[in-house]
Amino acid sequence: MTTEPMNLRSLLHADAHAQAGAGTDAHPPGAAAVGAPRTPAYDLDGIEEASPAQGFDPEDAGLSAELPPDTALLCVKGTTYAGEPSFELHFHHRGRVFAANRSTDLAHRRQPGLGLPRLVERAERKGWRSTYRHVKGWWQTETVLAAWVDRLKQGDAPRLIVWDQTPHEIPWELLHRRSAGLHRPPRRNGDGNGGGDGGMGAGAGAGAGGWLGATLPVIRWTTVWDGARAWRYDARPRHCRGGVLVYEDPEFAVAVDSVAKHEVGERSTTMADLRTRLGDPATAFGLLLMRCHGKYSEDIEEFRLGGVPLPELSEDWEMDALQETGAAVLINSCVSARPVVDRRYNAAVPRNFAEVFLRWGASAVIATVAEVSKAHAHDFAARLVRSAQHGPVNLADELMKHRAYYARRAERALAAGDEAGAEEALEAFFTSFMYAYFGHPGTTLTLEAPGREGGDGT
Repeated sequence: MTTEPMNLRSLLHADAHAQAGAGTDAHPPGAAAVGAPRTPAYDLDGIEEASPAQGFDPEDAGLSAELPPDTALLCVKGTTYAGEPSFELHFHHRGRVFAANRSTDLAHRRQPGLGLPRLVERAERKGWRSTYRHVKGWWQTETVLAAWVDRLKQGDAPRLIVWDQTPHEIPWELLHRRSAGLHRPPRRNGDGNGGGDGGMGAGAGAGAGGWLGATLPVIRWTTVWDGARAWRYDARPRHCRGGVLVYEDPEFAVAVDSVAKHEVGERSTTMADLRTRLGDPATAFGLLLMRCHGKYSEDIEEFRLGGVPLPELSEDWEMDALQETGAAVLINSCVSARPVVDRRYNAAVPRNFAEVFLRWGASAVIATVAEVSKAHAHDFAARLVRSAQHGPVNLADELMKHRAYYARRAERALAAGDEAGAEEALEAFFTSFMYAYFGHPGTTLTLEAPGREGGDGT
């Protein structure tokens, strides 16, 4: 079932039996009650109605036929139910589209308040352990989504792409699934997953529980404001290869740097210098690494990366080097992927800094949806560099492995019963989920030293 645009006649309830669109009440607030005097019907036959507005169509998301059969696309579209914000789900898998946009689907969905920045604020009040339980419990009502994910996990190499058009900041990677099969036999010694596959089949992820982003690669997408690209998932696989172009705020410099031996030219220490280098199509690199502050604001002019407002980076910069190389980008700074609605224009679709680099030609972007510590940011970059220097590495896989490492640490700390240790481990767990990958599920990265020495290679 899809949500059809409501025409002027039904909007004004001019017809005696106006049909309610999917996801809407049959009798919206303000409709006349049974037995009440009828409002005179107006003759609207002579009024020419405007064409329906163009917008995100989740049933025509342009899912490439080249994607493997075990890769699914989840489209999330904002809507309202009973006057409150809600969202529809559309799931593309193996040539079919499944929808959860009926009234029964929307009735239990409200703006969830699960954005990672909000979870950080909650942890400051109630602790990370309470927040951990809160997130696990929230997903229990998303039974339709859980069934889709379980079906996807039956594949040999399941991957999920999420195209979220809402400003709700839902952390889809933190969808928690219990192991399939609630009545399976007790765990046997040495049986790491409790025995059996829960009747879900023999696929790699069948029956496996845990956090979605730590058990299979989750890829994000965002509307790319570049002509027809805005209405299609247009990511393509690419093998990024070359050195590292680095912009680093001096405040983020570290004494021992494993990136140095792969670095292209001198390290940029100002955004102005980076702008010059990105504007030169002769600048060759496989990865752009940015280490700087990010500042979030609902005021688009105050939403900044390295001190540069989003509109300036979006409209004033020229990034011919990205168009030429199609390199990957790691924006290792706070809130660079956090969505903001640009209220200067009519579009209600949220934007972020990842979209700017994708629009200019980056084949993949890894960015953050909340604030990350300098130590964790360095740890993630070092892990990626270590892997890619022996490359090629799949970027979506590397991010999944990063999350899985911290998920295991958190589970061990909780099992040990050490309150202080568990709080620390859980904070690191949530921080690892603050990274989001935008691109194609098959994109890889290989780092090469461009003929200069430096760093320790660790």
